[in-house]
Amino acid sequence: MKISEIIKILNAQIYNLEILDEFDALNFEVNYAFSADLMSDTLFILNKLSDTSKVSQAMLITGLATTQSIKTAEIVDLPVVLLARGKIPARSVIDQANDAGIILLGTDHTVFNVSGILYEKGVKGLTKDG
Repeated sequence: MKISEIIKILNAQIYNLEILDEFDALNFEVNYAFSADLMSDTLFILNKLSDTSKVSQAMLITGLATTQSIKTAEIVDLPVVLLARGKIPARSVIDQANDAGIILLGTDHTVFNVSGILYEKGVKGLTKDG
């Protein structure tokens, strides 16, 4: 699913419009997603993947609107972070996402609802065994 479609169905916004200049972010394809608010869980999940190539097509759904979520995404090469529950990132978080080349989105939907909506539209869960 393209970022532009995700924005439309989740009534989301892209916080770092500056990244649109670097590559065609709105047409970036997200085929996998997972949810975590503890960044240690994110690292644990992604370190246990049998097929790490899927990470380049994946999105982290979180309510953690801090630089820690962006740093974690950067460490594991996640291209997209979606902030749920109406969380608004500070400018430092947006700047860090820009510097890392990470697409930073936000929506008022809960993590649960985001996951369900994306799953219904064909985005698969990112799990240890694929």
